[in-house]
Amino acid sequence: MSTVAEIESAIEKLSPQERRELAAWYEERQGLLNAADSLFQAYDNEEQAR
Repeated sequence: MSTVAEIESAIEKLSPQERRELAAWYEERQGLLNAADSLFQAYDNEEQAR
């Protein structure tokens, strides 16, 4: 799958349980990415304060 349309189509074919699992995975991944962004921002702020 290389396009958004293909991904959307595949998601529509998932069972309700699979959609819940996908949503949980996505939410966890977003949380990790947000945490990493916050950490990098803190490091940047610390570097700028020096």
